[in-house]
Amino acid sequence: MQEKKKEGLIRHVGFSFHSTPEELEEILNAHPQVEFVQLQINYADWENPAVQSRQCYETARRHGKPVIIMEPVKGGMLATPPESVAEILKMAEPEHSVASWAVRFAADLEGVITVLSGMSNIAQMKDNLSYMKEFHGLADSQKETLAQAQEELKKIPLIPCTTCNYCAKVCPMNIGISGSFTAMNYLTLYRDRGMAKHQEEWLVGGHGQKHADECIKCGKCEEACPQHIKIRENLEKVKESLLCHAV
Repeated sequence: MQEKKKEGLIRHVGFSFHSTPEELEEILNAHPQVEFVQLQINYADWENPAVQSRQCYETARRHGKPVIIMEPVKGGMLATPPESVAEILKMAEPEHSVASWAVRFAADLEGVITVLSGMSNIAQMKDNLSYMKEFHGLADSQKETLAQAQEELKKIPLIPCTTCNYCAKVCPMNIGISGSFTAMNYLTLYRDRGMAKHQEEWLVGGHGQKHADECIKCGKCEEACPQHIKIRENLEKVKESLLCHAV
């Protein structure tokens, strides 16, 4: 890529990243010539242990790398967040869409080159343009509203998996435990079974692991789990909610 850049065929070199802040640190130390990093950032994933948006963002900025943001509306799910979250946002600014809060949260961060927002129709494009064409950052009151929305999300009972994957190291069946739980948490938060199934298929089968319905319930995973999660019980819920044909 650097040779192509010298030839004038590439103007800027950067990469899209979907892993841990530790791995991002390693890559940027090894390749300081990289000019930007593209990261998954939104207010729901900012402190999510499975995504670690904040820590990845801070790692990129510590290296002086500007950031392109993907998934600001989390695949559309923050356009229809849990009702208790939507109520906080609608009460603060009834004239703005719920999705606008997610895009503005991302755009407000220092060092951001651009925010990539997927749009499905002209109405969504017009909505994005309406609040971004003269965007100058969030006011303190707006940041407080988003903080309230984040706190409301934390109240929703989720499987407390931190994706440390200690369980995977001892599982004799190679079950994709953390991926299954991430998908189940998607279902709990956003009630979108199609998206949750897609996540389960990608995070488990797409990474060469077996699905929850192949668990033999040996219990080795629960002995290794530092969060003391009832893994076998929750894998059964994944099986019933995401792997069975019934909706």
